[in-house]
Amino acid sequence: MKILTAQQLKEVDQVTTEVQSISSLELMEKASGACAEWIFKNYNNKHAFYVFCGPGNNGGDGLVIARILKSRLYNVTVFITSNIAYSDDFEQNFELWQRVSGKTISINNEDDFPDLSDEKIIIIDALFGSGINRPIKGIAADLIHYINAAKKEVISIDIPSGLYVDNNATNLHNAIIKSSHTLTLELPKLSLILPENKEFSGEMHIITIGLDKNAIEKQESKYEWITEEYFKDFLKKRNRFSHKGNFGHVKIVAGSKGKIGAAILASKASLRIGAGLVTAEIPSCGYDAMQSSIPEVMVVTNGKNFIKTRIDLNNHFIGVGPGLDTNEETKTEILRLITRTNDPLVIDADALNILAEHKDYWDKIPIYSVLTPHPKEWARWIGNWNNDFEKLERTLKFAKQYCLYVVIKGAYSVTITPKGDLFFNSSGNPGMATAGSGDVLTGIITGLLSQGYTSGKASVLGIYLHGLAGDIVEKEKGEFSLIASDIIENIGKAYEKLMNQ
Repeated sequence: MKILTAQQLKEVDQVTTEVQSISSLELMEKASGACAEWIFKNYNNKHAFYVFCGPGNNGGDGLVIARILKSRLYNVTVFITSNIAYSDDFEQNFELWQRVSGKTISINNEDDFPDLSDEKIIIIDALFGSGINRPIKGIAADLIHYINAAKKEVISIDIPSGLYVDNNATNLHNAIIKSSHTLTLELPKLSLILPENKEFSGEMHIITIGLDKNAIEKQESKYEWITEEYFKDFLKKRNRFSHKGNFGHVKIVAGSKGKIGAAILASKASLRIGAGLVTAEIPSCGYDAMQSSIPEVMVVTNGKNFIKTRIDLNNHFIGVGPGLDTNEETKTEILRLITRTNDPLVIDADALNILAEHKDYWDKIPIYSVLTPHPKEWARWIGNWNNDFEKLERTLKFAKQYCLYVVIKGAYSVTITPKGDLFFNSSGNPGMATAGSGDVLTGIITGLLSQGYTSGKASVLGIYLHGLAGDIVEKEKGEFSLIASDIIENIGKAYEKLMNQ
């Protein structure tokens, strides 16, 4: 699913009306009706809905939603901001709202702001949509401040008012609606999935409104939103006559005294994702723990409490870094490993931290290797960023320069490729922010590499399966009790769900 710019979305709307032989007013009715249906499914008519409408087509959406809600006996009041001019579709929908005797209050100054203290009030934000490209000022900004201060439940239509669709570097963040839910139309918006905008976007819901699929596909975009449909013709199926040698041999180089669990999690995840063989190269202090925890994993010891001698390559698919430690002898061996192989590596955790301090080794990292940092680790590589858009652009430049894949972990983890594409992951939940979750991901991606997936496919598929397994756990156990081992135990269910779609 593509992520498009505001201009591209406008073009898709236009093509849709032409291809489907409908007016923009009819498309608005269709989109707003889909939003209203979402509201019906999630709220009863005991609430009081305050619909705040701006002068453009987003305000028109709000008027249609208000009319549909009223037709189902919901308590609705519309608030319209004063303006010199209104869009044609707004004008026509306002006339329809008046025909059904809808309650309307005009907002000309702060004295017109409504009392929002009633607990029953739900706010529908339809002030400004995806076409906004400059900071909100004046009475509209004051109204946004007022709504945010009330701390009510807010449903934004398409995008929180005041938030730009993509780059918000020049925006005034004190004049953006703080939504509880954003009903974004047809496609996700880039700004809704960037961490810096989490206080504005709330929970994102993609509302299908029937935009022309061909028009969407013709739009060029480097941003992709990954859902299960992406993997429809993607997954490798096993031949009845296959054997373990067909699915590769993974080497997990990980662990140090007190952190052998990281090596265990990564190794087990590689097995669960389908690697034919897995060997863990760990300090000898973890030998008994590894052998007793996962008898299916072979073990090679290296050093007593941390990795300190030459790492065995032996044609393995290598994942390196979980729980490794950064002492000097380990650093030496990790740097030596980078120069001894031309095969892609999966590099995580302390291996990332070691390499962050040795920029002169970056061009020695085998091309198509996969780096899996969380944001703090990644800042050690590219420096601090002023905003998330800058982070993505700098990472894109890095990935192209060194021909590497970078997976920035977090909500909506993103895979950034050497070709310049960015794949945002839709699976996963906050319960996965737990110790060892990243170690599991390292094992998953390495295990997929061993089965013949390219670095890009292994990254995108690995992240999605990792998140999907976490979602399965969340439904069974809840977010708060989810642990990394639970993710591993549900990899199989996640895989089957994708296979059977």
